[in-house]
Amino acid sequence: MNTFWAVHIPRFVIVYFILANLVAIILFPGGNHLDSTQVGYDFTRNFFSELGFYKTFSDDINFLSAFFFNSAMFLFVAQGFGFLFMPFFFKENKKAYIFAWLGAICIFLSTIFYAMVGLTPGDLYFNAHVFAVFTAFRLTLPGVLFLMLAFYFSKASNIYTIGAFLLLASVVAYIIFMGDMPQIDPVNDRDNFVRFVSMDILRLNVILQKLIVIAMLVSMFMFTFGFQKLKQLS
Repeated sequence: MNTFWAVHIPRFVIVYFILANLVAIILFPGGNHLDSTQVGYDFTRNFFSELGFYKTFSDDINFLSAFFFNSAMFLFVAQGFGFLFMPFFFKENKKAYIFAWLGAICIFLSTIFYAMVGLTPGDLYFNAHVFAVFTAFRLTLPGVLFLMLAFYFSKASNIYTIGAFLLLASVVAYIIFMGDMPQIDPVNDRDNFVRFVSMDILRLNVILQKLIVIAMLVSMFMFTFGFQKLKQLS
């Protein structure tokens, strides 16, 4: 039971997220925050969350793309629930067990807000969407910190502790970066957005978002192997 929820479910959710986003990208009509004439999805100019918009910046209804993207975001709750079974792999060490529970709770709560990213399309509910994104990352931060400490005090290889530390550093850097960027509604406050955000700034934001998401997916997938190793060692 623990292996099913803490190992297989997170892996399934990550694989589904990748496949669903690939389909959503193919079906995306076009447009970005600064160029409504763009055809299709541009990996360096469109945020992941644009796949979940009700209407894209090209003024096209985005039903199919949004369906696949949002379904993937909703499934993150299943991954978060699966992580609640993760602490049982750390029972051999009391400190590791406590930190694992703290990490599991934070990660579970963060996945609720990742799901809310899908429930609050940025073109319709900008403020709620930004709140969901910021809160999800802020809850991920202590979750990864406690998971790193759990691996550190466990019998698992140091590679998992190092991997968690690198992810932690990346999340911290990204949260700081997001905090320094102006949060301007590109739909309802279009004039200010165009005035303060250039294409270079947009592309930097998009690329950094892609990198942190990829880092999180790879790290979470890697951690499931750490859980399996701990089961073998127990």
